[in-house]
Amino acid sequence: MSGGVVQARDIGSVTIGAAPPPPVRIPRQLPAMPPGFVNRTTELALLDRLLEGGPAIAVVSGLKGVGKSAVSRRWAHQVHERFSDGQLYADFGALRHRGGTEVSDVLGGFLRAFGVHEEWIPAELPERAAMFRSMTADLRLLVLLDDAEHAAEVTPLFPASAASAVVVTSHRQLGELLVAGARPVRIAPLQDEEGVRLLAGMLGEDRVAAERERVSELVRLCGGLPIALRVAGARLVQRPTWTVDRLVRELEDAERRLDQLMTEGRAIVEAVFDSAYTGLPEQAARLYRLLGTLPGPGFSPGVARAVLDGDPELALDLLLDASLVEELEGDTYRFHDLVRLHAARCARRVDPPEEREAALRRVAEWYLRQVAAADAAMGPRLRLADHRERLPAAGRPFATPGAALDWLEKERANVLALLRAAAALEWDELVWQLAEALWPLYHARKHYADWIETNRLGVAAALRCGDRAVEARMRNQVARAQLELGETDQARAELGCAHQAAREAGEPRMEAVVLESLGQVALARDLPDDAIAHFAAALAIHEGLGNPRGVGMQSYHLGLAHSRAGRYDAAISAFDRALALMVEVGDELSQGKIHLVLGEAHRELGHHPQALRSARTAADIMRERRIPAKETRALELLADLADDQESAEAYLRQALAVCLASGNLPKAEELRARVRD
Repeated sequence: MSGGVVQARDIGSVTIGAAPPPPVRIPRQLPAMPPGFVNRTTELALLDRLLEGGPAIAVVSGLKGVGKSAVSRRWAHQVHERFSDGQLYADFGALRHRGGTEVSDVLGGFLRAFGVHEEWIPAELPERAAMFRSMTADLRLLVLLDDAEHAAEVTPLFPASAASAVVVTSHRQLGELLVAGARPVRIAPLQDEEGVRLLAGMLGEDRVAAERERVSELVRLCGGLPIALRVAGARLVQRPTWTVDRLVRELEDAERRLDQLMTEGRAIVEAVFDSAYTGLPEQAARLYRLLGTLPGPGFSPGVARAVLDGDPELALDLLLDASLVEELEGDTYRFHDLVRLHAARCARRVDPPEEREAALRRVAEWYLRQVAAADAAMGPRLRLADHRERLPAAGRPFATPGAALDWLEKERANVLALLRAAAALEWDELVWQLAEALWPLYHARKHYADWIETNRLGVAAALRCGDRAVEARMRNQVARAQLELGETDQARAELGCAHQAAREAGEPRMEAVVLESLGQVALARDLPDDAIAHFAAALAIHEGLGNPRGVGMQSYHLGLAHSRAGRYDAAISAFDRALALMVEVGDELSQGKIHLVLGEAHRELGHHPQALRSARTAADIMRERRIPAKETRALELLADLADDQESAEAYLRQALAVCLASGNLPKAEELRARVRD
């Protein structure tokens, strides 16, 4: 038993109170107000009129780079006080680079923004959407969905509230939304006066007034596209001795510009990008080109260093000054989509294929070092890859498992895109080692689409390598995702192949891992005796290898299977052995898990003191470890074991507070009913 102790001579009465209610979460996810915003009063007024009073959906459409996002964000900031329960935001342009990322991931982020703990967020999209609708049914909420491609990717994100509003931006019309009642807001390129005002904000009124006609010509040559005007303006800011006429003359190559105008304005943007690019010093120009060939939505200074194989600081500053890259929060940069296309085109013109591939390989090796370092920070586990030579060279220390997990989450899109590129080039060792090291991210954060795709790429790499142990590892990780998704038949088939591969590899550690997973599949199919056979076989392997933690884990799983079969004496014996071994190796989290199921087994046999002791220990450990699902379960067990109704209700109120704080509303309703009863 653990916990605080109060010593006193006389105690009149004791009241066990519930934890205070969780703070109200009001998400404020809007990006910063767009700088240098000009006019657009007509579009802003139209948005205000269409979305007054709700419920309402507006589709803001127009050419890429025309200012859809800027208009929508400006309006959202103007009216944010109208939506007192918060504002949610998702950038689908960035999400599309992630490939495996699904709409369900966006919903998961929205639910977390409202305080729903990871453990309560369902795996499947329909359940997540239903939870989101339930949570938003009575809220005044603004949802801004940027750069959507299809109606299907945004409709699950609409709140179920008559007082809410949704703004969707897209270069498409999104006719399905319009048919369903959404209101269109078309954003056209800037008119001459608006474009001139935009440039005056960058260059100063005096400089614009001195060449008013040439400034108007520059607006015309840029097609009124704000992104093109900003790049042109940045170029002139960099060169204060230049006249506007000089830049205009650089853009007057009519043959090339007209050819590019055949693709709805991309020609003018291309001309402006060429002008900005040709003025870069060689190192900055090389960084620009090679970064444009990389997969993924963004990059860090570490990636830029790998690209140049040297210090990128000056080159990055020059790219920022030229508005060719954008600096985001968290030491991250990204290209606009059209700028990236231009950079890649320049690379194909200038850099030979072998140089582009060498830069990509350096970036891939950098990411492998970083991901391996993050994986190592999560603690000991079986790893087939040997990263001892890589880890000292890792550029980012991870002081805690939480810091490592946060970095993996932040870089998830870039790592997946890089892994796909590496798989296409058949860099097989790198592919499977990345897939193996990403396990803690996927297991903790439940990005199922990425999880399965990554490890399927790992399976293909292992097959090309002919490494059966690695194949077993990759297939096992695929199967664990399938098992969590309830796809038990697929998981069992995958594990059958993994088991055969592990046996043929002569790798007992991997065979034990696969046997454990097969046991979990058997439990999911309510076949406890089959599960016992698998866990016992895994336990025997760990005993032979002299691995006390492995023996402890399989003893724990054996206890679970015996409990499922109603053999509680056998379960308690297995749990006691597992607990002793986890104390020996210092695994406190596993001790908490074991105490929870041990307490439940003792309760079934009427062993009240033992059950109470284990339940209290489990509740304390799970509270300290911030694992609300198991803390709730332990508190419910304590309520069942309480000697009187008042104490039982006190434990249930504590469990209710835990559920409310972590966002498990269905469980909270169940507990409320029990307290009232």
